[in-house]
Amino acid sequence: MIESKGYEYYRPGSWEELAAILCKKEEGVLFLAGGTDLFVDLRSGKKSCAHLVDLKCLKDLKGIEEAAGEHGERELRIGALTAIHQLETYPLLQEKAGALPEAACQLGSRQVRNRATLGGNLANASPTADTAAPLLALDAVLELWSPAGERRIPVEELWQKAGKTFLAPDEIIRQIIIPLVPRRGSAFMKLGPRQAMDIAIISAAASLILEKGRISQVRIALGGAGEKPLRMKAAEEFLLGKEGTAEHFAAAGRLAARESSPRSSRRASREYRLATIPVLTERVLLQALSRLS
Repeated sequence: MIESKGYEYYRPGSWEELAAILCKKEEGVLFLAGGTDLFVDLRSGKKSCAHLVDLKCLKDLKGIEEAAGEHGERELRIGALTAIHQLETYPLLQEKAGALPEAACQLGSRQVRNRATLGGNLANASPTADTAAPLLALDAVLELWSPAGERRIPVEELWQKAGKTFLAPDEIIRQIIIPLVPRRGSAFMKLGPRQAMDIAIISAAASLILEKGRISQVRIALGGAGEKPLRMKAAEEFLLGKEGTAEHFAAAGRLAARESSPRSSRRASREYRLATIPVLTERVLLQALSRLS
């Protein structure tokens, strides 16, 4: 333990040590992953804590591996402390889950991507988190850990509202699991004031599978379309069984706008976001279609 200004700092080296710390410190705990947002919030006073727990020395929280799932299906398992930059360059992600590395390379600067982590980006619960929409579109599952044990949830069950998750106070994301689905194409697009190092006004991700020329599975996810990252389920249902045409994708985009409830902010008005959602949705679906293997 190290005493710092306003909080006590801990750096556990094992899961047992982490559990012991959390059992004693029931309130005022924040977890440190990459720290790219957390330290800014602590310095500005936006967040405060009595105990800061650094997770960087824990085993199994970094790296990407391909493995067999419970029923023999192939999946990618990504440690929650894996740096965003690693997602950009991992070959199997680029080949089988392209929406995620595509989003990763647009997150902040190179320096930020070398420090920021996938788990931290998700747990920060920003409605426009760059990795959130791709993971929704890829049907990702989160493995969570707490002193009470482990559990798995679909990624869409993580967020409650802007800045708020459904994680228990002593619970962390341990792994992000992406199923490796054959013949699936995916894509990510982001609209912002600039082309790099900016928070999205709207982001969109999609994945598609075609059978005999018709859509048999589709996922559409938006960031900035509500108080948390959202799946566009009415638009998905509309596309099932249809051919992958620009006309159908444009109609799905209009449905996505109807499902959305964006707010106005200093970056863009609600009206502007609603006007751009149909266009971005159509474009990301066309891009995913072009990547079908």
